[in-house]
Amino acid sequence: MSIRATYLKLPVAAKLLFPLLSVFLGLWTVWTVGSFSFFRGYLQQSLRQKTEDLSLLVLEDLKQKQELLRLQARWVADRNDVSQAVASRNKTLLLQTLLPVQATLKLNQIKVVDTDGSVLVDLRQGAVSQAKLQDEKVSRAASIGMEFSDVVSAQGVAPSVLVGLISIKSQKEVLGGVIVGSELNNELLNQIRGSTDIHLVAFEDSQIIASTLPKAFHATWLPPTPESPPLRLTIAKEGYIAKTVVLTGVSGTTAKVVLLTSVASWERAEQRLWLSIGGFCLLGQAIALGVGIWVTRLLTRRIQTLTNATQQLADGDFTTRIKVDSNDEIGILAQGFNFMAEQLTARDQQINFQMQQLESTLQKLKQTQAQLVQSEKMSSLGQMVAGIAHEINNPTSFIHGNLTYLREYTQDLLQLVQLYQQHYPNPAPEIQEEIATIELNFLQEDLLKLLNSMEVGSDRIREIVLSLRNFSRLDQAEFKKVNLHEGIDSTLMILTNRFKAHPAHPKIKVIKEYGQLPLVECYPGQLNQVFMNILVNAIDALEEMGRWDDRAIRSKEKIPIQKFKIQNPEIRITTQALDKDWIAIYIADNGLGMTEEICSKLFDPFFTTKPVGKGTGLGLSISYQIVVEKHGGKLECYSEPGQGTVFVIQIPIGQVKSVDIIALAVQT
Repeated sequence: MSIRATYLKLPVAAKLLFPLLSVFLGLWTVWTVGSFSFFRGYLQQSLRQKTEDLSLLVLEDLKQKQELLRLQARWVADRNDVSQAVASRNKTLLLQTLLPVQATLKLNQIKVVDTDGSVLVDLRQGAVSQAKLQDEKVSRAASIGMEFSDVVSAQGVAPSVLVGLISIKSQKEVLGGVIVGSELNNELLNQIRGSTDIHLVAFEDSQIIASTLPKAFHATWLPPTPESPPLRLTIAKEGYIAKTVVLTGVSGTTAKVVLLTSVASWERAEQRLWLSIGGFCLLGQAIALGVGIWVTRLLTRRIQTLTNATQQLADGDFTTRIKVDSNDEIGILAQGFNFMAEQLTARDQQINFQMQQLESTLQKLKQTQAQLVQSEKMSSLGQMVAGIAHEINNPTSFIHGNLTYLREYTQDLLQLVQLYQQHYPNPAPEIQEEIATIELNFLQEDLLKLLNSMEVGSDRIREIVLSLRNFSRLDQAEFKKVNLHEGIDSTLMILTNRFKAHPAHPKIKVIKEYGQLPLVECYPGQLNQVFMNILVNAIDALEEMGRWDDRAIRSKEKIPIQKFKIQNPEIRITTQALDKDWIAIYIADNGLGMTEEICSKLFDPFFTTKPVGKGTGLGLSISYQIVVEKHGGKLECYSEPGQGTVFVIQIPIGQVKSVDIIALAVQT
């Protein structure tokens, strides 16, 4: 067996330690013994300095915890529901509000006091739930609007509490104060300790109230004074370097924490140092130097290979693998590296899959949120429109009903005046003068025209009220069989003002090509909302078009081609029955049209091509959900730049049961 093969079987510790110890044996033999005392003192001083530095960090961590509590108190005090509950002295509302806050922030205490010092709510968890806290000064300070961090002690063996307090204010006055607190317990000390090898012990007078040491080390022992430098203590036969830090509160209370650094590592270092001296003196520099160089080169190549593979893995190349040529520690490390690479590959695939699922879920949540917002808005609008229509309908009906009688009375009076003129052609001069003044002939002719105009106006108001009532459809929350032409006409009536000519654009002509449609079972109010959204988008597109050239609207794919010459802006509405089960509604405009990229995103939530403040990007998304998910239909858009736009709505004439609709929505 070759020397190289024999060496590869040795453990890595032997491969590394043997050459290194051999190389430095001569030097260590000369100066190790003489400098042992120096290094021993240096280790002790280093350990004490480390303890001193760590004690400052511990004190800083405690202060940061206090500052965090003050910020958490400010967050609680700034909540509108908290200030409203305090202003109304509603303790039940305060409990309902603060219990989830306490659970979320993981606070041991939330206390709310009134301006007179009375306690409105005092929520506690943990060891302080049954303890008597010495927090009278803190409560008084909070009630008068003071803001600071403090330490509150507890009677008995309960831990002290770090607190932050702040005032609860309205725009005019101080309503009270809120105090949030966290126990100075074992969990908090372990958080401060982290992964270091130190231990922390909290004292209340001379009694331990929290510690990271095992209970067997809680024997009675006195901590050093805060002013003294780090001292060595023996606790349960174990040696430690101890340093006491004191966190002083504004009210004069204190929290005493002792930092303990074990001297076991230092003692082990001394023992290893003495043993090393004996071993180093047995080896020679010459052998150590030659063997060390040879071994170092061999190991360097293998370690470099592992380093390069690790770098490739860090750069995202999960296909990297290392060839295993031995069973020593480096070989085992290579096997572990290969296993880790395989696990990372699987985890990366799993994360990508989960990210896709999360993205899909987020998209569904956005769609649901948009639908809820728009549904609530349309519900409120429908209630308002129905109320206005009802209020206008009553006086309008009164006026319209009395116009008939007014016409009859007026005609009777005019006929009576004519009889007087026939039988008394020469009235008194005063009457003749009054006839000339009021222009009786013109009055007789114009009065009937005036009544006709009033009747036309009242009829127009009744038509508008009827359109508003049909559009709102508040009494039709369930599926009903309705005439969709009535819903389209009602929507057009509401949008009449948008079709009129304005300085910025000419009149928009509406062409209705209604086919023979049966009654369709649907949610009429929601379909009216769809008609409104699509027509408003068409109007906006026509208003934004700068010039009105000749255009032809052409649909694609399965939609029949329709050609008609356009000289002015137009909206064409066509309805037809596709078969015995489906009807279709085409709403086309001769606007500027859209690109294929925009059409593909048209029904996405919050997507809009309108300027900021003019469009939310919810209308067409909600319309798509109403047609597809609520009615099991289809909503499609066909458009080309310069060729206008066609929206196609296909609705089944009869709807399935609600259970089937829910299943269809889930699948979609």
